[in-house]
Amino acid sequence: MNAAILVLALLLCVAVSAILVRVTRLPLPLTQIALGAAISVPDFGLHVDLEPHLFMLLFVPPLLFADGWRMPKREFFRLRERILALAFGLVLFTVVAVGYLVHWMIPALPLAACFALAAVLSPTDAVAVSALAGRAGIPKQLMYTLEGEALMNDASGLTAFNFAIAAAVTGAFSLTQASVSFAVVAAGGLGIGALLGWALGAFQQWLAGWNRVEAQGSIAMVLLLPFAAYLMAEELGVSGILAAVAAGMALNLKSAQRDPGAQTRIASTHIWSMIEYVLNGVIFVLLGLQLPDIVGKGLEYSYQDHGLAGPMRLIAYALAIAAALVLARLVWVWLLLHVTRLYAIWRGDDAPHLRPLPRRRRLFLATGLAGVRGAITLAGVLSVPFVLDDGTPFTGRNLMIFLATTVILISLLVAAIGLPLLLRGITVEDDPEAEEERNARLHACEAAIAAVGEAARRLDAQRGDADGAAPASDAAARLIANYELRIHGLREDQDTPQSVAARGRAELELRLVGIDAERRELTRLHRVEAINDTVYNDLLYELDVRESALRLRGRRAEA
Repeated sequence: MNAAILVLALLLCVAVSAILVRVTRLPLPLTQIALGAAISVPDFGLHVDLEPHLFMLLFVPPLLFADGWRMPKREFFRLRERILALAFGLVLFTVVAVGYLVHWMIPALPLAACFALAAVLSPTDAVAVSALAGRAGIPKQLMYTLEGEALMNDASGLTAFNFAIAAAVTGAFSLTQASVSFAVVAAGGLGIGALLGWALGAFQQWLAGWNRVEAQGSIAMVLLLPFAAYLMAEELGVSGILAAVAAGMALNLKSAQRDPGAQTRIASTHIWSMIEYVLNGVIFVLLGLQLPDIVGKGLEYSYQDHGLAGPMRLIAYALAIAAALVLARLVWVWLLLHVTRLYAIWRGDDAPHLRPLPRRRRLFLATGLAGVRGAITLAGVLSVPFVLDDGTPFTGRNLMIFLATTVILISLLVAAIGLPLLLRGITVEDDPEAEEERNARLHACEAAIAAVGEAARRLDAQRGDADGAAPASDAAARLIANYELRIHGLREDQDTPQSVAARGRAELELRLVGIDAERRELTRLHRVEAINDTVYNDLLYELDVRESALRLRGRRAEA
């Protein structure tokens, strides 16, 4: 199929899924997967041969870069023990435990291939978890841990997968050499990504001293950064995935030291939001396109060779592997929590981030179900070579692809059903970010009052009107009154959080009603040609920015 038509078809599927999700009430990832599977039937004739290396280049770097950019750095460093233990320790534990289980169930599959299958199943997908949890939501501390884990375990899982595949292809493996190589690959990827992110941040800071530098040009350089970090790291033989993650985190840290301007921030936020939505949607549609071909043909061939027992055996294998992945995750999380608690007690640290996260059994089980597998697993397993070094076929390649694809589907379905049930009605600790936000707003308003008053006195002194008029002071008084009203409302939040929350929701709704009325009136004025297109578009843009800020505040309040 023509590449242009294919791209347009995938984008159309992503657009249609946004409508279907309101009708089906299914989580968005499952809706997109079902849509992809539906259009892959022979009558439609839309089939895609997924090229793993091209997939990794086009989709993985920008998504991981955006995750690294967005990941709260303070929480990442506070939770670093948990994140690294899940991203590296859990991957190794999964490779060994699940690898030996697969070899015990399927002795004909070589042990190295079993380890490779377990390794490619170890990366998780935090984006899918957030979407599958639905309205129940996930406690922020748990979500930060899952996001940090997903950032790192893509690299650790795929690196372990590559070592296992190399051992299966060549028949040789050295634990010492593999450990050293893994450390070099990880450190090299992190170093290259951090260096490139810091360099681009410094370059943008230098550009900020120029006048009239377009925001779009700066954003275009940022869009190219994840691909540059990934390609450079892969060319040097280190982890391109970790390079993309480190580039996002480093650029964010460097960018925090400068002010790129409101236009750049607004444009960057909208552009990255659209990129993430489209790329994630295309990934799940592509996954759906692969399902009928891989799963359907696998079951069909097994039925032809072994009768009804063949497909039943394959499904049993997939269910057993999916259950083993959840069990391995639960065991590791249980051990991690107890070790973390003992270490905190020994260190005398009772910080909130070191307390046991799943205080209740349901939250603990939700942590286990949150290990959803996604497109990284599919792209990795499809990269298994067809032949060994001696020219013989790779034993069990089709079986590995079938099992990995089926486990992805099982993990998605189980999480879609289980997570909302487990998280529904669960009580969590007070969100510390709410208090931080309130204090930040208070300090910002107080700083604004001081700055406005000082600027007004300076402007009036410069004017030096003979009649004693002080227009700047009059304008400042109105602005300061507005700020003081906001401070009064913020200070009330501390005493009556429930009533203030209800009042805040009502105020938000009324503000949105007012903005909608302003927009309708502007449209009427434009229709009768009382204002031209330029004035109309500029005023609409101001209203859109205000509405976006209000809706963002509303989403944060509901989180």
